[in-house]
Amino acid sequence: MRKYISVFIFCLVGTVVSAQTLDEQFKELKESSETFKSYKVIKETELNAFWKSVLDSVSLKEQSISEASGLIRQQEREIADLKSTITQKDQLLEEKEYAGTHISVLGIDFSKDAYKMFNLIIISALVLSMAVLMYKYKDNNKIAKKKSNDFSRLELEFEEYKRNALEKQMKLRRDLQTARNRLEEMRST
Repeated sequence: MRKYISVFIFCLVGTVVSAQTLDEQFKELKESSETFKSYKVIKETELNAFWKSVLDSVSLKEQSISEASGLIRQQEREIADLKSTITQKDQLLEEKEYAGTHISVLGIDFSKDAYKMFNLIIISALVLSMAVLMYKYKDNNKIAKKKSNDFSRLELEFEEYKRNALEKQMKLRRDLQTARNRLEEMRST
């Protein structure tokens, strides 16, 4: 950009300097020429020298314009390269920003906030289901202990009933045997 400004200033200064020089030469040519009626008579050598100065000034201007155009083309190429670089950097920056805010899990892209929320929901659901399962386990364990205790008590009662029934049966058999023995004794006597 500085090169462009300096070339522009150089062209502007060169134009002003050569215009002043041409003006001075033209005034000098006009003053040194002779007047014939209302016409000015200019020597051909002086006119040729003036024309040569004009051509030199024009060629100098064309050369500076050519240099300025070359510089402009070069700067336009640099600008295009810089724009391309900026576009690539912007694209890379967008990719980095996307990578910084997103995460890929099982081939699915999530924003990090959504992934955190998703994990929080899953962990909460697992903790809740674990709490329910623990409650059910404790409840089932309590019921199983109660049933086991009831079964043990019932088994003891049944054993006691069997023992009592066996004792009654044995007592009845003894009584029956005693009665048979008395009956035998009575028959034998």
